Amino acid sequence: MTRIKLLAAPVLAAGLLFGLQSAHAHCDSLDGPVAKAAIAALESGNVNLALPYAPATAESEIRDAFAQSLKVRALGPEAKMLADRTFIETTVRLHRAGEGATYTGLKPAGIDYGPAIPAAERAVETGSLVPVKALLVEELEHGLREQLAHVQEAQKEGLKEPKATREVPAARERVSAELEFVTYVEGLHQAIHGAPGHEHKD
Repeated sequence: MTRIKLLAAPVLAAGLLFGLQSAHAHCDSLDGPVAKAAIAALESGNVNLALPYAPATAESEIRDAFAQSLKVRALGPEAKMLADRTFIETTVRLHRAGEGATYTGLKPAGIDYGPAIPAAERAVETGSLVPVKALLVEELEHGLREQLAHVQEAQKEGLKEPKATREVPAARERVSAELEFVTYVEGLHQAIHGAPGHEHKD
């Protein structure tokens, strides 16, 4: 029997529904929401635009970095670039710390994190779930079909009640496939009801 190699169900479920690693990486990028808020704060002179992206415990540090960046920005174009970068990095670092995550540096703009993040951002902007639902339903159905096809393939060769020793390996494959499917569905269910993973820890 050709065994279809599949990811562990909980990991696949979490990745399918939330894409936590990509979402966190997106927050670290220069075109991510945190960096955009930091830039908007600098351009407008209003630090309050950046403060919501970090926990309340980080507010003092952000305000200090903001005030310092505004002073340095006035020294010329090169100083402005350095000041902006420093403030963006500070805001992103404190945002990540608020999530209990490690800051590993700013990522460049333009990275393709897949379709989930743009779809979610469109939903936030428009108030419409249509793009998100279409994406998740399509990927959910694809995953379920693939998993169930694996079960059906295994069932063809694995007897429900193996009588001979030679029949046991195929039956074992059948049992494994069936349990993988059940675990996959349960993983999806748990992922749906799990925490989104972008909570600030004050």
